[in-house]
Order: sequence, then structure tokens, then C-alpha cells
Amino acid sequence: MSVKVYRYAALFGAACAACLSSGQAAHGQTPAVGGQISLDDAFARSLGEAPILRAAEAAREAAAAGVRQADRALNPSINFMLENALGTGLYQGIDGTEATFTFNQTLEWGGDREARTQLAVRQGERVRATGDVARQTLLFDIEVAYIRAQRAQADLLAAEQRLALAREVAETVARRVEAARDPLLAASRSDTLVAEAEIAVANARLADMTARNQLAMYWSGGGDFQIDMSTFDDVSAVEIEGASLTPEIAVARAALQEAEARIAVERARSTLDPTVSAGLRYFRNDSEVAFVVGFSIPLGVNDNNSAAVARASAESAVARIETEVLQRNIERQVASARSQMNIAAQEIAAIDQRLTPAAEEAVERARAGYAQGGFSYLDVLDAQRALTAARLQRNSALESYHRARTALKRLLGGYASGSAQ
Repeated sequence: MSVKVYRYAALFGAACAACLSSGQAAHGQTPAVGGQISLDDAFARSLGEAPILRAAEAAREAAAAGVRQADRALNPSINFMLENALGTGLYQGIDGTEATFTFNQTLEWGGDREARTQLAVRQGERVRATGDVARQTLLFDIEVAYIRAQRAQADLLAAEQRLALAREVAETVARRVEAARDPLLAASRSDTLVAEAEIAVANARLADMTARNQLAMYWSGGGDFQIDMSTFDDVSAVEIEGASLTPEIAVARAALQEAEARIAVERARSTLDPTVSAGLRYFRNDSEVAFVVGFSIPLGVNDNNSAAVARASAESAVARIETEVLQRNIERQVASARSQMNIAAQEIAAIDQRLTPAAEEAVERARAGYAQGGFSYLDVLDAQRALTAARLQRNSALESYHRARTALKRLLGGYASGSAQ
């Protein structure tokens, strides 16, 4: 039985993988054929399609309308009263009626209008801060999806390198088997490893396509584009420029200011607002007219709004404490993200400086030694696996670094401008 027969038997799995891949292509999965999309391109495309940003804009418009409404004065009222009509004796019919018409206006003596307007302004500030959080969260999610796509493409490259190396070794094994320097089992084993590498490439291509499709969902597009890999290998220590006030802290402080403004509103309501009235009274029996004025004010006997003031004060204290707690949590998260970045950067440096060069040298020596009969095929196999593992470990460390850096940027509000820097 020839070596090729063993090869065909060993490559049966690769043929199955190829069939699976072609079946997926028949269902609409195609390789990336479009142009390259950078992270900034992904940001620009996604921001125009994000419903959450439209919702944030609508919320800002609603808050602005709330300020305008809060600044409106109280409406006046009119009052009409008909007296001494349809009675008995002298007041039979309508000849002795008296009609009174008054114009009434409640005066906000406690500063209610200014207080509620200021409350509406503070509510608008909180809404704007919340909208900024939504925007930064969206950009963070997009960058995480972009990093996943970069990792998938890097893993695909590693799988293709593994396949190329496996094929080169398989050719060497085939020559040695043909020369009767190795048994037929060596050829069968090497071709099986080629088949495994081909299956790994097919799986990596599917993962790469899936990652690009998931990224493109942010702008309702397709995954027929290439990812910019230049930033994936960049682990330079560039200082992240964050906002002067982190997004979540900005929301918390806006909520605190809103709570304090609510105290002012409740205190203003504690002041009793009088109502003044002025009008005319008409006497039908002699057709005379007289001017009338009035003044009324509620009595704060049962309710002076003190409980509402106390509640608003307590809510303000809660908001202040929650702001402090949030600040400490963010500081811990920032420290953790920086630590993860440093750990990943050190791992990448160690892989680049020691692990990968050693693994590549081991592969070259094992291949050369095997071709000359100085090493066994198992030595070559171990060297191949070590090199592939080193490449995948590097990809994992790069992803960890970029995800930690992205988390740090999100915590510090580094997406304020929406750029990828």
C-alpha cells in the first residue's frame, strides 16, 4: 500500500471540514472582501445608527421643556358669583340680584418659581450626564467587539501558520517514508495532523467571520470587511486622557445637586402663598357698580411641609454618601484595570523576548534534525505544538491588555470625543 493511500485516509477529516465550511458559505457566510475598517470608522458608523443616542437626545429635549415649564408663573383665575336671586319675599325673581366678578392671582412669596426652575435645571444636567454615560458605554461596547474581532483574526493567522508548518513537515515525512527511512505510520500521523490543522483553520475562519458580523451589527451592516490589526500589536504605554469628571461621578453629582435643589423646593412650599383678588359688583335693583378686593392665605395649622423638607434632606444625604461610595469603587476599578494592563504587558514582553524566539528556534532545529535523522517525528510535533501555543498565548495576552486598557478608558471617561485614541 502506497503512502498516498494513508494520506487520503488521514485527510478524510479535512474533507469533512471543507464540506462544513462550504455549507456555511451556502447559507450566506462569505469571507471578508470589503475594505479595511478602523476603530474610528466603526465608531462613526455606529453612532449614526444607535437608538440609545436618539433616546438620550429625546430625554435632553424633554428636560429642556421641563425647564421652560417650571419657569412659568401660576395661572390667574376668574370668579363669578350671582347672589340674591330666585329667593322669597324681597328676593323673588332676579330684580334684587347682585353679581360679582373677580380676578384672582396666587402670589408665590416663598420663591417657589425660582426653586422649581432650579430643580428642573438640575434634572436636565442629570439627564445630560446620563446621556454621556450611554454614549461612552456604547463606544466601549463597540471597542470591545472590535478587540474580539482583532483577536479572532490573529487566531486565524496563527491557525494558518500552524497549517503551513504542518504541511511542510508532512512533505519532509513523506520524503523520508518514500526513502524507507521512516515507517508508513509516520506519514499517516503527519497527514492526520495536517487534517487537524485544516479543521482548526476552518473553525478560526468561522470565528473570525462571526466576530466581524457581531461588530457590524452596531451599524446594521455585514461583516464583509477587514479589521485593522496595526493597533492590536501596539502595547505602548500611552497615557489615557480622561474627562475632568468621570461619567458615573458626573451623574452622581448631578443627582446630588438635584436632591439639594429639591430641598429648596420643599422649603419654598413651606411658605404660605396668599391669593389676592379684585373685581366688580353689580347691583341690579339700582344698576350701580362697586369695586371689590379680597385677600386670602392658607393657615399652616395641620401641614407646614416640614416632613417633606426632612425627607428631601435625607434623600440628599443618601445621594452624597452614594457619590462617595461610587468614587471609591471607581478608584478601585481604575487601579485594577491598570494592574491588568501591566500584567498583560509583562506577559507579552516575556513571550516576545523569550518564549516565541525559543519556540521558533526549537521548531527549526527539530525540523532540520529530523530531516537528517537526528530527531524523531515526536520531537518535531512537540516543537510545533509549543510554537502554536506560544502564538495563541500571545494573542490572549494582547486581548487582555486591550480589554483592560479599554475598561480603564471607559472608567476615566476617555470616550468624550468619541475617538479611538
